[in-house]
Amino acid sequence: MVFPRTTSLTKHITDSLESLSLVLDVITDELVMLITINIRNLVELCLEDEPVTQPNLPEDLTNVGLQALGLCHNLRHLSLTRRYCDFRRVNDFGILMLAEGCKQLRAIRLSGFSKVSDAGYAALLHSGKDLKKFEVSNGLCLSDLACLDLDKAAPNITEVRLLNCALLTSDTAISLAPCTNLKVLDLSGCKSIADSGLVSISQLPKLTLLDLAGADITDAGLSALGNGRCLISSLCLRGCRRIGSNGIASLLCGTGTINKTLVSLDIGNVPRISCRAVTVIAKNCEQINSLCLRNCLLITDSSLEVLGSIGRDSSKCSLRMLDLAYCSKLSRNFLRHFEPPLFRGLRWLGIGKNVVQRRGCSPMVAELLERKPGLTICGNACDMGCRNKCHPDIRYLQ
Repeated sequence: MVFPRTTSLTKHITDSLESLSLVLDVITDELVMLITINIRNLVELCLEDEPVTQPNLPEDLTNVGLQALGLCHNLRHLSLTRRYCDFRRVNDFGILMLAEGCKQLRAIRLSGFSKVSDAGYAALLHSGKDLKKFEVSNGLCLSDLACLDLDKAAPNITEVRLLNCALLTSDTAISLAPCTNLKVLDLSGCKSIADSGLVSISQLPKLTLLDLAGADITDAGLSALGNGRCLISSLCLRGCRRIGSNGIASLLCGTGTINKTLVSLDIGNVPRISCRAVTVIAKNCEQINSLCLRNCLLITDSSLEVLGSIGRDSSKCSLRMLDLAYCSKLSRNFLRHFEPPLFRGLRWLGIGKNVVQRRGCSPMVAELLERKPGLTICGNACDMGCRNKCHPDIRYLQ
């Protein structure tokens, strides 16, 4: 049955609609203006596009579209993201118009705004006192200046994610130190974050998630974090190539509480992580739930023996996910270390396709899965838990 389209029905829908999320080929001014004109009570807007090539006018988002968004005075959550390309026709002027009109924003997520500088980002951060979450990805012109006095501009901010922003340095981390309500800090891909920034971060009393992937920190920085006040439960140090096993020891054997609160640790792609680091983790962080050691080339079978002993003498077996993809020093028979009763709580094991094919481990995998019906083994080198890929719901992924 086909129902006739009526003006009253359309008006009822648009008047009651508060949240809109769209994944598009291209975000355009025309689309944004259509949304702002027809949905007057919009509270949450999420727009994402993935153009194959850089869009041409008029099929693109410009300052005109951002100015139109400024008419949504009730907007509290805004996400505008572009993958593969960027919003080259949006600059500070468009962001300033947006900030001027949207004073109630509580969550902002922007990605691909390559022409927006500190002036635009600072305008958003200072647009209202209610801001709690702020995320920028690939902000090529975003520097340390944008986050100055953030604790005064957004006193209730709890989450800051600044991903792959090449101009950011430790000064940004120092600027965030007065933000005592901060719970989530993600600076992954910001390669100029160094030890001085980590010293400041270590004093954030409510911080539970910290991502420093690719940062220029050393063992000294980890020592500061290990002696700090943070209640960190999730820590990512992937690709921090200047840290080593001594740093992990300083992190988990310090005077702070991180060795009691940490449940997820990613130290993948760190060349100097060895069996000593694994031993420190096993002895000082028994509550660890998720551990990534991918591409740690010094990890051997002895590391697995130590990890398998976590919780062996008690009823609590905390380790649920373990990533060993590209750990090339593991022996051909490394899977024997996962036989019962070792790793009793393990639910996901990443070993990587290269290990399965090169070592001829497939028969061992099948046997292990028979003995551990609750275990999933991933041979695709996915990120932890296969979050970055779609797979059929089977226990052995290859």
